Amino acid sequence: RFMIKQVEQMCDDRGSTKGSTQGQRSSWSSVRDQITNTFVLRLVSCVQLASKLSLHYSRVTSDTALTFLQSIKYSYTKQELLESELAVLNTLQFHINVSTPLAYVELLLEVLGYNGCLLPAKPLLQLCVQLLDLCYLTRETIYDTLLKITIENSTPSKLQIAKFLTVKEDFMLLAVGVISTGVFILSSGHWEQAVEHLNCITGITPQSILEFSYAVVRRIVGSPTP
Repeated sequence: RFMIKQVEQMCDDRGSTKGSTQGQRSSWSSVRDQITNTFVLRLVSCVQLASKLSLHYSRVTSDTALTFLQSIKYSYTKQELLESELAVLNTLQFHINVSTPLAYVELLLEVLGYNGCLLPAKPLLQLCVQLLDLCYLTRETIYDTLLKITIENSTPSKLQIAKFLTVKEDFMLLAVGVISTGVFILSSGHWEQAVEHLNCITGITPQSILEFSYAVVRRIVGSPTP
């Protein structure tokens, strides 16, 4: 996210590139050089910021970061490291901890375990990550199937498609559907219990959970047969 915003800001600072092709190439070359010169430093800063937000790993200190940079022949001071972190934070307007579907999955699995839902936690999390990848790689297919199941019609109207956008943006539904599918694949005997718990935790109806899981499983199997 930082790199995208940095490039956008650099291009904006140079104004619109309506000149000659040679001028456009020169402008992009200048932007590229600035990015290249600080790329490794910014990368380390992003790792540092991520480590400060994470509860699962030890924090990457300035001393550790500087030692790493020196080992790959980069000479920076602690002040430059701090300024780099601030540059990343300012560019992202301090919006660092952006929620992701994986964060929802991890939180729900923790709650399920706390509530006594007996599930194979580690292999289930690993499978859920793979299922999330599948859901993004084949996003349109899965959500198209889900829409048609929901409206019970194979040819949705433009209005129905427009209203369905909120469903496609619902991270909680995605996380619940992925966990449900994972439980079904790994331990089908616990599936109904898991769906009941997920319904109690999130308020998402068992029917909605079932429909999402069906859309994902159908994509995995590659068959329209229920």
